[in-house]
Amino acid sequence: MDFDEYVQRGVSFFKEEKFDLALENFEAALCIQPNNGDIKDLVEMLKAQADMISNASKQKADFKGTAEEDKEIAEYTELLESNPNDASAKEALASAHYRRGLAFTSINEYAKSIDDYSMAICYEPNYLFAFNKRGWAYLELKDYDKAIADFEKIHRFHPNDVNARENLAVAYSNRGMAYDREGDYARAIPDFEKVLYLTPNDDTTRELLEMARAEMAKKPIPK
Repeated sequence: MDFDEYVQRGVSFFKEEKFDLALENFEAALCIQPNNGDIKDLVEMLKAQADMISNASKQKADFKGTAEEDKEIAEYTELLESNPNDASAKEALASAHYRRGLAFTSINEYAKSIDDYSMAICYEPNYLFAFNKRGWAYLELKDYDKAIADFEKIHRFHPNDVNARENLAVAYSNRGMAYDREGDYARAIPDFEKVLYLTPNDDTTRELLEMARAEMAKKPIPK
């Protein structure tokens, strides 16, 4: 196969979330064009993702529990019940819930981590770190609409922040690919366009967009 065929196969496997096969094809494409920066970035991203999965398994084995955070939450909740306007108690509760959320995230307990990040936000409504971590947890659960809402809030606060833009782009990209897998190109296309608005140099999304538009063009026009 030639370079373009390997890239197309890689993109197809990526859309199907068969990341090991996607990596295999992108690496084959890179052998043909070793100086292709876009393919290098894709290969590095997929390898990093594989490392993250491996590290997550290790973190689960090393998990020490949340006893310290549980104790803090119980103490400060009791304090807040006796004095609902205690700002320091709210701040401490937000921090404890956030840290417990991080602990649950480290062992892939995303539903539990979302509950804690949400409580942190309840006590500190502009707790952007909690919005960010909750957004990633929603992504892991494939709840793309809620992930986008969290990342949108961060982007509104920091419109020029590169990480905020990239995180939001990832959320739109994931939702776009989910629509694309379902054959819902009418909704996939706007999401891919949003990704390119946020990250104009994303050539992988540009190719996904072109493929989605091509598939959309094949569909019969309703009478």
